[in-house]
Amino acid sequence: MKDFFVDEVPKALEKLTAETEPKWGGMTAQHMIEHLVGSWRISNGRAQVQLMIPEERLPAYRQFLFSDEPYKKNLMNPIFANGLPPLRKESLDAAVQQLIDEMWMFFEYYNEHPEATFIHPVFGELDKEGWLTFQRKHMGHHLTQFGVL
Repeated sequence: MKDFFVDEVPKALEKLTAETEPKWGGMTAQHMIEHLVGSWRISNGRAQVQLMIPEERLPAYRQFLFSDEPYKKNLMNPIFANGLPPLRKESLDAAVQQLIDEMWMFFEYYNEHPEATFIHPVFGELDKEGWLTFQRKHMGHHLTQFGVL
């Protein structure tokens, strides 16, 4: 699975431009990248969140995560219920660089702390393999959304 992050993701990111239009949804390319940055910051321990769903729903959500079922197109993230957040970076290139940095911080962190776990707001406590499964599915969804994967 690491090949996806080392080989496929960088190639996909090279194809992405500020003008790249999504095939669905309302995010810009930079919003999408900054959204991905947020999930990597949670997975590498640089940001913490709480579980946002009732615990009794966790088994069904985790079953989806560890299945081959892809995310649905136009799935509404409740975080965006009031619209897209303001952009944090000055450019798409700066956001992409932060994404790459956060990804490498993940691998460095887990090399030093292989047993670490962090809470995902929907899927609960995830270890390294759980986070990689999530990131593969999540990034695959969004990079496909923008037609670069």
